[in-house]
Amino acid sequence: MRHFFFALLAFIFCSTLSAQSCLPGGIAFIYQEQIDAFAADYPDCTCIEGNIRLYGDEISSLAGLSQITQIKGNLHIDYLTTPDFTGLNNLTSIGGRLTIYGTTASTTSGFEGLIYVGGYVHTRFNEFTNMNGFQNLGEVGLGFFLSKNDNLSSLNGLNSLRKIGTAMWIFDNLRLNDISSLDNVTNNGLVSVLIKDNPNLPVCSVTPVCDFLDNGGYADISNNAPGCNSQPDVRCDLCAGGTGVYVTVQEDVFIYSDMDLMVDGVGVSPGMALEIPQLGDDITCSNIMLRAFFRVMGASCESDIEVSISDPAGSPIFLGNVFATCEGSGSSPFGKLYEVNLPIPVATNVEPGNWMIRFSDSNDQNSGIEFLVGFLSLDANCEYRTCENNLENREEELPLEEVRLYPVPADEYLNIDYDADNTRLLSYEIFTPNGKSATRGEEFVVKGKNTFQVDITTLPVGHYYIKMSDNNNVTQTKPFVKM
Repeated sequence: MRHFFFALLAFIFCSTLSAQSCLPGGIAFIYQEQIDAFAADYPDCTCIEGNIRLYGDEISSLAGLSQITQIKGNLHIDYLTTPDFTGLNNLTSIGGRLTIYGTTASTTSGFEGLIYVGGYVHTRFNEFTNMNGFQNLGEVGLGFFLSKNDNLSSLNGLNSLRKIGTAMWIFDNLRLNDISSLDNVTNNGLVSVLIKDNPNLPVCSVTPVCDFLDNGGYADISNNAPGCNSQPDVRCDLCAGGTGVYVTVQEDVFIYSDMDLMVDGVGVSPGMALEIPQLGDDITCSNIMLRAFFRVMGASCESDIEVSISDPAGSPIFLGNVFATCEGSGSSPFGKLYEVNLPIPVATNVEPGNWMIRFSDSNDQNSGIEFLVGFLSLDANCEYRTCENNLENREEELPLEEVRLYPVPADEYLNIDYDADNTRLLSYEIFTPNGKSATRGEEFVVKGKNTFQVDITTLPVGHYYIKMSDNNNVTQTKPFVKM
């Protein structure tokens, strides 16, 4: 709280004491002479209203910038060859982003005064070995990104960090083996966590990651050292002296796969794996139902589509007719959508592992594809014992049908969180501000929170709207920005 108060006070001073405020258009430094002359050229300038950029190997010292205490815009530091960042010691707050890219400094010394960054912190392709210069940084308003800092072995120095706004990405750091300094980050506002390609990092069960997972988030955790190679590897030990309690859960379980499996006539499809995770201790399930969504192509009169299912041990679970229709493909260019619900009375347990599912069709009516298996789910009523975080500390769930878009602005991919009350097809279409359609697609969603990505790499920079509608004719429209 004290850090936030000081940062807020700094911004008040910056906006009210005009003698100290300067450079609303920002300033770029590429030569040492510019930095050395800064105090003489701007003697009363302590609060920069615009952006600052420090660029290139012509700069050998930042000592001439020691009068700067606040930056309301962004601070970009690119390809400096200075031994450290001494000269920025009096800088207490950055209203926008802090990016440090391609520097040869072996230490982060020089940022000891910094307590607040309002935007992103992004360090990439740097040679420093730790984060000790950031010992007083308390809050990062948006995201925290560390990538390709190959000499960075630990995050020592970030022990004062209490809040990271929406995203935490740590990836491609060759020697990184310890991120425990993030344990003091206690806010639950994260919507995106990525920890991957850090080959020497064995433990990633730090507080912000555990809190994110406890609140139902999905973290992209992979290609690290054993112990931090997947989301199930993360051992938060909430029930071993932490904030968790063991509870018995009774709920509907949905395991699904977006297959897009095309099946031709007179043949058996390849086996498709429906991966069942470990749901909890002593799990028992009943009322198991296979739900499938088909798109029939052409003028097919499908009366003989069969499905075979085997459990992870290879034992057959079901073999029988799953689908019959003579209505053909309808008017949709994708083929008419059909939903099938198939009870599986033989199975009494949902064992974790890969359930193999195959489809066959002996009635070849089209020259090409007979039908498309677009989506498959295994639904069951299950009871199991598991460890949950204290409910009082949980982030409030999204109301059903609420949509969240991130990051905004977005660059290559737009992430969409969508909470649904049942399994169904969700269609989306992206429009320009003048109403012109830019792209469209569809996703299958299940009951509860769903997260999927829309590729926007081909869209020009600008403002857009995404409209989402389901087969119940519920429509929502949200704005976003492509950068």
